Amino acid sequence: MPYVKKNERYILYAISCGSGIILGILGYYIGTNNVRLGDYIIVIAVMLTLFPPGALDYFEFRWKKSIENRMPDILYDIAEGQLTGMTFIRALQTAATKDYSAASRELRRVLAQIRLGMSLEEAFQSFAKRVDSEIVKKVGIVISETSKFGGDVSKIIRSLADYVKDIILINEERRATMRMYIGVTYIAFGVLLFTIMILLNNFFVPIIQLSGTVIFVSQAPYEEYRRIFFYLCVVQAISSGLVAGKMGEGTMSAGLKHVVIMLFLTLLLFSIFIM
Repeated sequence: MPYVKKNERYILYAISCGSGIILGILGYYIGTNNVRLGDYIIVIAVMLTLFPPGALDYFEFRWKKSIENRMPDILYDIAEGQLTGMTFIRALQTAATKDYSAASRELRRVLAQIRLGMSLEEAFQSFAKRVDSEIVKKVGIVISETSKFGGDVSKIIRSLADYVKDIILINEERRATMRMYIGVTYIAFGVLLFTIMILLNNFFVPIIQLSGTVIFVSQAPYEEYRRIFFYLCVVQAISSGLVAGKMGEGTMSAGLKHVVIMLFLTLLLFSIFIM
C-alpha cells in the first residue's frame, strides 16, 4: 500500500461521509413508510461512512508494519557494508538495491533527497515523518546522531538493528496475546445476537400474538420491540468494534473494520433469521 497524502485522505473522508449522509437521509424518509427497510438503509449508510477510513487504516497499518519489519535487515546490510570499508551513504546506496518490499521505495526516496541537497539527518527525519512510526523515528534519531559524532558506526548500527528486532518481536507477542481478546469480543457479540434472535422469535412473537386476550395485553406492537433490539445491537457493534481495535492494534481507528463487520452481522441476522 503506497503512502497516502493528507489531502487524498481528507478527500476520501469527505466522499465517504457525504455518501453516508445522503444515504442516511434517504433511509430516514423511506422509514416513514417502511420502518424495517429504513433502519437497514441507515445502518448501511453508517457502514458506507466507516468502511473507506477503516480500509485505509488497515492498509496503512500493513504498509507501516512491512517497513518496520524490514528495518533490522536494512540496518544489518548497512553495517555489513561499512565493515567492508564503505561510507555510510555508499552502504545505504548498496542496501537500496536490494528488495525490502515497501521499505525499498522509501529507502530510494531518502537517497534521492540526499542527492538533491538534503542532509542525511533531514532525509531520515522526512522518512520518519512519512511513515509515522515510532521505530522508524528512533532509527532516524540514532543514525542522525551517529553521523554527527562518529565512532564505531558499524557497531552502533548493528546494536540498533538488534534493538529494533527485539522491539518488533515484543510487539508481535503483544498482538498475538491481544488477538485472543479480540476473539472474545466477537464471541460475546455473537452470543448477544443469538440471544436476541431466540428472544424475539421464541418469546416476543408468541406472546404478542396473545395480545388482546384476557391473558395478555401488549403495550407496543412487535415492530417496536424488534426495532429497540435492532438498535441495541447496532450500538453494541460500534462500541465492541472500537474496543477490539484499541486492544488489537492500539488505536480506535483500527476498530472501524471490526465495527463494519459487526454491523454487517447484525444486518444479516435481522434481515434473514429474525421475524
